[in-house]
Amino acid sequence: MIDGKKIFGAFMVAIAMFFFWPAVVGTWQQVSALRATVAERQDLLTKRQEILASVNAAYQDYTAKLNAQDGQKFAALVPIRKDQAELVSAMQDIATATGMTLNEVRLGEDSAKSGQFKTLTLNLDMGGSYQSLRMFLTDLEQYVRLLNVDSIEVSEDARIPGHLKFAIKANAYFLK
Repeated sequence: MIDGKKIFGAFMVAIAMFFFWPAVVGTWQQVSALRATVAERQDLLTKRQEILASVNAAYQDYTAKLNAQDGQKFAALVPIRKDQAELVSAMQDIATATGMTLNEVRLGEDSAKSGQFKTLTLNLDMGGSYQSLRMFLTDLEQYVRLLNVDSIEVSEDARIPGHLKFAIKANAYFLK
């Protein structure tokens, strides 16, 4: 006959398998689903890295072409000689057209700059209103020669009430 202890042991093993089997099988199924998800994500990551690499290559190509074009455009805007008389004359014309008074112009060559272009420093002492300064800067921006305005200092003119004094520092460029 079958012994009671053996039946009880077999019954306990059956109950344990009944309760633990879904946990083991469910966990195993979840692990296999996670493996498939990880493989899918890895494939997606690889595709995105390829896309980013192609975008980066296109950007590098674009910047290389843009830099070459900028150098050509820059050379077209920069005169061969410094031509200080033309620059002073143009500043006077722009100042007169915008209602500014050009009190003093100081020019100097900046030898610290390197590269294929030399820099001509331009210091302008002017007087006028704020609106005339805005118009002067707009006209200066549209001037055919390339100029970079570094700083503008504004102070009130003690001699004429409501009149402002401007000290403008700019750089003009010319080829070596």
